[in-house]
Amino acid sequence: MTPALHPDPIYHKPAEDEPGMILDQNRELFEFSGRSMPEDPASLFIPVLEWVKEYARYPNDVTEVHFRMEYYNSASARFFTEFLQELEGIRHTGHEVRICWWYDRDDQAMQERGEELQSVIDLTFEFRENPME
Repeated sequence: MTPALHPDPIYHKPAEDEPGMILDQNRELFEFSGRSMPEDPASLFIPVLEWVKEYARYPNDVTEVHFRMEYYNSASARFFTEFLQELEGIRHTGHEVRICWWYDRDDQAMQERGEELQSVIDLTFEFRENPME
């Protein structure tokens, strides 16, 4: 039996202090959303970092990750940085990687947090304003 080339998808429903996470290579869905202030960041994020390392072995031609965060704490910021650094490695192998950073028009702080990440990560960021409801 040949081992699967793609890691099993991760679907994590958002909770009060944990972000929604979708990492599904076959469906080309990669998204983080909501609020992220987990009580135990390691137990939540280490499996995600292991997933992206496995994904990097056989990535899609184009990887587009959507960040739709309302808030995240410093532990989550460290995780997002590590996650994006793994994606940098994918880009350096000739694959296209795009980061779509969504923010509300009146949430300048969240836009700036995306800009801060962009300043330390060698990836293309697209800043997108959430549509008005």
